[in-house]
Parts: sequence; C-alpha cells; structure tokens
Amino acid sequence: MASYRARMKEKAIKKALLRQLRESGADLDDLVEWLWDDFGKRVRRDWKSIEQAILGDNEITPQDIAVYMIDAGLQPNEGAWDVEPATGLPGRKGRVEGG
Repeated sequence: MASYRARMKEKAIKKALLRQLRESGADLDDLVEWLWDDFGKRVRRDWKSIEQAILGDNEITPQDIAVYMIDAGLQPNEGAWDVEPATGLPGRKGRVEGG
C-alpha cells in the first residue's frame, strides 16, 4: 500500500491533469465512455461526476489519464508531475514548521 504522502502526490497530479482536460474542452462523452470501457465505472456526463470517479479510484493512475489525453490528441503537461500536494490542515492560514 502506498504511503499517505505518495497517495496525496498522485491525487495532486490527477487534479492537475483533470484541470488541463477541462480547460482543453475535452469531450465528456468520450471521458464517460473511457471510464466505462477501461475501468467499469459508470458516471454521469458532467465534470463533477467524472472528477469524483477518477480522484476516488486508486486503480486509475495519472499515467492512465495521460494515455487517454494522448489518445484524444492532447499533450499532457509534464509539469503536472512536479505538483506538490497541499499540506497542513484545511482552513489553516499558515503552517507550523518543525513540529
């Protein structure tokens, strides 16, 4: 099982790739079909459902999303792999160093 930090890093990468997909105007019908055909996930044809399905499933990797993007004629942003997960507790304005 992957460490918490590794899972959070993977989720951050997925979010960056999903943001790129959304901004590129990716076809929702194609995404829904891909999720069903490749992962057996049935989702509604809206971004919220698609994002929840992808972010909530550890079987769908950032690499899977990147392959989908390439197949759809999009170039995945390589910088997505450099993103860092958010740290600290939700709602906190600052982080405590050290402790």
